[in-house]
Amino acid sequence: MTKKLLSIVFGLALALNAWATINFPASAVQYWVGSGSNSAVVVIAWDESATPTALAWGVHWNGQATALDLLDSIEAHDSRFHNGSTSGVGSLTYSDGTLSLTPDVNYWCYTVNGQWATVGYSGYTMTDGDLMEISDGCAFSMTTATAVTNPNGNLPVEATISASDILYWVGQGSNSVIMAVNWADTCLAWGYRFSSATVTVQAMMTDIAAADPRFSFVGSGFLDDIYFFDAAAGMTDTLRITPGNYWESTRNGVMDGGMIQALSDGDFEKGGDPAAGTPIDSTYVDNWGWIYTNVYTMTVHPVCHPDSSGNGGGDDPQPEHGPFCGAVGTEGCDAVAATSSSIVAWATGCTVVRGPQNIAASGSPAVTYGDDTMAIGPVNMNDNLTVVSLGDGGSATLTFARPITNGPGADFAVYENSFNDYFLELAFVEVSSDGQRFVRFPATSLMQTTTQVVSNVDPTYINNLAGKYRMGYGTPFDLEELRDSTGINIDSIVYVRLVDVVGSIDPQYATYDAFGHMVNDPWPTASYSSGFDLDGVAVMHQLSSQQGIAEAADVVSAVGPNPATDYINIAVTHAVKATLFDHAGRTVADVNLRQGGNRISLAGLASGIYILRAEGSAVKIIKR
Repeated sequence: MTKKLLSIVFGLALALNAWATINFPASAVQYWVGSGSNSAVVVIAWDESATPTALAWGVHWNGQATALDLLDSIEAHDSRFHNGSTSGVGSLTYSDGTLSLTPDVNYWCYTVNGQWATVGYSGYTMTDGDLMEISDGCAFSMTTATAVTNPNGNLPVEATISASDILYWVGQGSNSVIMAVNWADTCLAWGYRFSSATVTVQAMMTDIAAADPRFSFVGSGFLDDIYFFDAAAGMTDTLRITPGNYWESTRNGVMDGGMIQALSDGDFEKGGDPAAGTPIDSTYVDNWGWIYTNVYTMTVHPVCHPDSSGNGGGDDPQPEHGPFCGAVGTEGCDAVAATSSSIVAWATGCTVVRGPQNIAASGSPAVTYGDDTMAIGPVNMNDNLTVVSLGDGGSATLTFARPITNGPGADFAVYENSFNDYFLELAFVEVSSDGQRFVRFPATSLMQTTTQVVSNVDPTYINNLAGKYRMGYGTPFDLEELRDSTGINIDSIVYVRLVDVVGSIDPQYATYDAFGHMVNDPWPTASYSSGFDLDGVAVMHQLSSQQGIAEAADVVSAVGPNPATDYINIAVTHAVKATLFDHAGRTVADVNLRQGGNRISLAGLASGIYILRAEGSAVKIIKR
């Protein structure tokens, strides 16, 4: 009898087309399941239950999908919903602890876009933008539905990456943005710097493409595709958009204007292949159709510098692969001579923590050569004895009269006393603004690690390690490289710390560069002067203006003997008042120097290093 009544109702409905429909826009969906560029809204109405209720989901898919496929997708993602049949529609139920919905009649009919479906669920092919309504008892009496919420209680979270994690920066300037590209299976990110107030997405992508040969794109004004191919990293196929899809883009998680979008300092721009996104919202635009807002949850990986050498830079976050600049006098060498006019100041204080003569020898005594004072003041180009040895793993922390600041090019240089271009004892370099948080420059050592180095280090394999050059020539360091480091102010560096590299290739004692490579330098050098021998630290940019050493050369035309025992002769180009400081920065004497030659008595002074300052310049004097 029930079946006969249902047949009559069904027939009348078909004849009269007189049933209520639920117009539920995709923009009102709160819980989307599945993935893909096609989407549909599914409304299920328990019309004849004690409390008539209609619930709405959104479903995404790629390719072809049937009405039954959409129900299966909802059941697969939402444990609150259950279909009692595997081949069609059985007893549809929903229970979330508050609602408990079960069919009264358990005879289901469905419409698509307000029209009765005349085939079974497994035979009906859904299309993008459809609205499917399923009704218990074929009543279709309800006109409103409730959007189902995500059972996890939250929406997908957009994957981002911090500036401090970016490995490859393109461009110059104080403003920066991050550009991420999300293909269907990979998401990569670059950093981009610029000096103007804003920059368009197209200008940014053009500059990145010019700098990175692995990256390219097609389109102007409207983006057609983005490509990435890294043969050096072992890639065999080019990353590109899923066929048939299109690129969408967001700025700080909100859909933006695409290629013409203006970016400002601190923005996060992401281009995405919709096949990789999870839709969370949609809007209908006249003459265009449905526009979906996608969240891209895939982890964002920082792109390393392009590696054309085939050394696998794509897998190794090493920003450079060498060769680096070579020994003093070779083309492109960036060594800073101790007499360079770029130097404006030298370290004024030093504290050394000495390491053992041989870290691998039980009970090895600490090194003893030199003292803290020998690392302050100017470096003598012809003296490789006035140094302080750090020992294996020892350190020296240096201070300055004025903070070092980030300027064009190198900002300070570190000097070691190597007697030739290849016996190089190395040290890591760290900086701090407060004496608490030290940040290490990302060092690179590409030396072989199968045979222990005894005396020969190739400087073209070394980068960002102090001691790369022979005596009198400093290894330069540029604070710009640490711009994205946290906990320091690169415009106000108060401390520079040198940490001796233990050059052993024995893993028990080895030290490693920033990329996990053992640093292989002459080891062991077991003696009272083993390890890195610090000669001094020069400053090229400091926080406030100060006369440079070059000006001192104009004032002080001669100094000698130096080292001295009883007195020192100083010739100056014009009368000047000078002050003599000890290694702790305490004033020892004020001296009025007349034009020409002057003799300054050192009688009564303890042996050590003193600094003579005149018109803001400094001369190191050694008292024996």
